[in-house]
Amino acid sequence: MTGSIKQIEQDISDLEEAIARITEDLKQAYTQYLDGLGQAVRQQLTLATYHLCTQGYPEAFLKLPFSERQNFQQELRHLAQVAHGQLRDLIHTSSSQSAPEGEYEVPEDTQTSQTIDEELDLITETDFSELLLELSSSDVALTLVETVPSLPESLMNWQEKIDADISKTLRTLSRDVNFLIRRSRVLPQKLPEKLLEVASTAETAETIASPPNLINLMIEVEDLEQGQSAKITRLMAIHLRLNEIEFADATVMAGRHQIRNLMGKLNKIRREYRKKFRERAVLEAEAAWRSSWFEDESE
Repeated sequence: MTGSIKQIEQDISDLEEAIARITEDLKQAYTQYLDGLGQAVRQQLTLATYHLCTQGYPEAFLKLPFSERQNFQQELRHLAQVAHGQLRDLIHTSSSQSAPEGEYEVPEDTQTSQTIDEELDLITETDFSELLLELSSSDVALTLVETVPSLPESLMNWQEKIDADISKTLRTLSRDVNFLIRRSRVLPQKLPEKLLEVASTAETAETIASPPNLINLMIEVEDLEQGQSAKITRLMAIHLRLNEIEFADATVMAGRHQIRNLMGKLNKIRREYRKKFRERAVLEAEAAWRSSWFEDESE
């Protein structure tokens, strides 16, 4: 083990400054990405709904009076506008819940047993593991546990939270638009709402090839009134997919690439950050061993 504790402390400080810069860059990147994504969602939702009404169910759409078509389109624009605002606000709502703020210090007495176990596993992977097992002083073990490098993980959890919220927003919007289309009598009225919810979140592997942000399903529908047996019918519904939205919009795709690059840098720093914490723990433990070790004069 090379290096002094003072040098390692400086290395940790430098890494924390790098993490702070990535934090700000990531927030800025997500701010621009989410705004662009909201605009892309509005455009591509309109295109998908247009295709559904004119290619999927043209007869049903033509039966709507002019005023009902206008009301339907107005509600569609309203749902898209609301979703745009929700996506744009994720940077603030997610930040208030999980983004790292303030000083870059590990809080005391806030670690879960799982976190402690994970960190102890990392410590035991070092060459110093056998020595730790021989130490009789609990103070040294406590010091090692209290130096858990949690900052990079907090930032990564924040990023994952935003992406999870994006997916949730798209699923909710897809469901709400499908309900709107059904209420407007474009989709068959016999379709249960539960089926539309499933269509809004179905996996691609379970579906037939379909245009972007749409889903085609073959389902069995029973006509209880006519007493007929179940028959196979096709269902086309809105199913917004993040990868298709990004692929169709160069600005949004560029924003996603920037986020991935920043997360790649963070992963590299995270590995070095954890390594420095282990190195410091080893040096501190070695010093603690030497400070309490005395040769038995009777030997």
